Amino acid sequence: PNKLEDLITFPGVGRKTANVVLGHAFGIPGLTVDTHFGRLSRRFNWSKSLDPVKVEFEVSDLITRKEWTNLSQRLIWHGRRVCHSRKPACGACPISKYCPSFGIGEMDPIKAQRMVKVEADFK
Repeated sequence: PNKLEDLITFPGVGRKTANVVLGHAFGIPGLTVDTHFGRLSRRFNWSKSLDPVKVEFEVSDLITRKEWTNLSQRLIWHGRRVCHSRKPACGACPISKYCPSFGIGEMDPIKAQRMVKVEADFK
């Protein structure tokens, strides 16, 4: 199925998984709100909510629909590698000048760079 409403009827498939399938299998834009996307949405002041569905709808009002799938991938990637939940690597952040939460994490560039998680494939 290529509709969110149909995909979420399958056992174990929620909005997050359905939006991944829609974006990657069918080219239909969707916001994939996982823990990283939600955290970064709050740090960018796009949403104050902890509810993934509320975050999805609030961010969808701010971002052009055609960018949703790409934005989801990038926020999740950034949240996993740089903008960690407990202590973000602010001093190594490539988008720090756009971040209203800049400074809540490690500011020393050398220490921050050591905190950045790099996949084995990218070393």
